Amino acid sequence: MAFLPFVRLFAKILYLPVAGSYQMIEKQDFQKALELISKSTLSILITTHTKVDGDAAGCCFALSEALSPLGKKSQILFLSPLPHWYGFLFEKPIPVLGKDVSKEQLIEGKFGTFDLVIVVDTNSFSQLPDFDEFLRQANLPVLVIDHHATADGLGDVELVDSRAAAASSIVLDLFKFARWSVTPKIAQALFVGIATDTGWFHFNNTNAAVLRCCAELVEAGANPPDIYHNIYQSFSPQRFNLMTAMQNTLELHCDGRCALMHITQQDFKNTGAKYEDTENLIDQCQRIGTVQVSALFVETDDGRIRCSLRSRGDVDVCKIAQKFDGGGHHSAAGTFLPAPLEHAKKLVLDLVAEQFHNPST
Repeated sequence: MAFLPFVRLFAKILYLPVAGSYQMIEKQDFQKALELISKSTLSILITTHTKVDGDAAGCCFALSEALSPLGKKSQILFLSPLPHWYGFLFEKPIPVLGKDVSKEQLIEGKFGTFDLVIVVDTNSFSQLPDFDEFLRQANLPVLVIDHHATADGLGDVELVDSRAAAASSIVLDLFKFARWSVTPKIAQALFVGIATDTGWFHFNNTNAAVLRCCAELVEAGANPPDIYHNIYQSFSPQRFNLMTAMQNTLELHCDGRCALMHITQQDFKNTGAKYEDTENLIDQCQRIGTVQVSALFVETDDGRIRCSLRSRGDVDVCKIAQKFDGGGHHSAAGTFLPAPLEHAKKLVLDLVAEQFHNPST
């Protein structure tokens, strides 16, 4: 037993691959990913989908942090502002496309010269507004790390497992395969990704593998109480008031099994909240015992309606989102719908009711 503390200390410094860890992604794909990274001699551009969430932010940080000790330069670029409750992951602000960097500057190489692009937590052009134009014309190798079923095949190499609870768990597998060091900061970032994409372990994608990953990350330095406080107990008054306004719009349909809520542009003006303040607010109505499907409709400043969908039953909300060029998972998905708000609600409610009546549709 005397050697056990040494083994635990060693595990914190260096993750070793475990037999069976890579069953969902072929080992040669991990090797191809490492080969892409090793060929980079200029700089690696790391990005993710618009409306950055915890999984996206965690993956971006972990990869960027891991590349530096390898002698690789990297730059993270977000496509929309990072919600402030994920700010604790980063020591300095991350540039945002359309705010700090224009699409033209990116395309013309004024933001930097890159020889590899890593896209995490999405494999869809529709989730990369403006960046998709750069990607289509840049003629650069692309590495995709994702866990969504919806895919456009963006990558020259793709580490994709739709059964993974979070993209962060695939990134952790990459670390294990490459034998990269997992520092406390990296462990914190990957824990954020897994914890947020499992709804702090209450979504049905929580399983033994998820908990084992998180146990490893805690041993490597992640602190769950601090992380929980930073993410879930750091509401601004503006965001709290926006949540209150949203809850006042609650509608229950289909014998209480479907909950609809909405947020208008006027709500943003009245509360002073921002678009990114809507993240995870959809989960509030799932506190109602009868609710199996919930939908949150948010008016965007370009006139569209952003619809977020959640399910904790047989209804496959990804199928609903895909009908409108959206995507996601069986239990969590999203898409954009045409205005007006009431029309958008009816489109979704009709499809939810249809699935309640016939789950195979």
